[in-house]
Amino acid sequence: MINAGKTMSMTIGKVIKSNSHVDYVCQVYGPGEVPNVPRPEDYALGTWVKLPAGSHPDSHAVGLVYDTQLYNPDYGTFGPRLSSPSQLEVFSPDYLSETATLLGLLVVGQIQPSHATSGYCPVVAQIGAPVARMTEDEVCAFHVGEGRLDLSYYSLLLSMPNPLLPPILVSVLDQLEGLMPEHERTLRALRTNLSWRTRVDLAR
Repeated sequence: MINAGKTMSMTIGKVIKSNSHVDYVCQVYGPGEVPNVPRPEDYALGTWVKLPAGSHPDSHAVGLVYDTQLYNPDYGTFGPRLSSPSQLEVFSPDYLSETATLLGLLVVGQIQPSHATSGYCPVVAQIGAPVARMTEDEVCAFHVGEGRLDLSYYSLLLSMPNPLLPPILVSVLDQLEGLMPEHERTLRALRTNLSWRTRVDLAR
């Protein structure tokens, strides 16, 4: 579920609302909004993202993509149209932008110039805040506090009633194992336990 290979930082969208202090909705940039339109692989489930949060310019909330919705206001309108899609592109270009890809983001920590905090972010992001995919170096730095592995968000995510979160966490552990081989033993043990737990829950 997580992008493989060497990741690069890129802005994929902007915050348009929140459902709670830790649950944000991001609208993915579409054609004409940015020079390089994000690909679906750039915001796959389990992708690590950051968004400005707080008054310091280098303070960011850290989040995970946990859900995707396709918004189409035209759904359910089956009557004939006077204009074809190609004509709408010329005479009403704003019509095409009414469809959107929306991402659900769970905030699981904060990165600041001096340190990172895993588990929660005390300050809120603002409407319109840019959402950027994190680099592999940023993901590693977020997970290492004072030289030790920090997964304080782990139990928080497992406590949420969302069936997608356990498999997303399995993918997160897979990625971290490749990025931080020095913590392979701990990460592999967590993954084995979580995979077993997920299979048991599905069998019920």
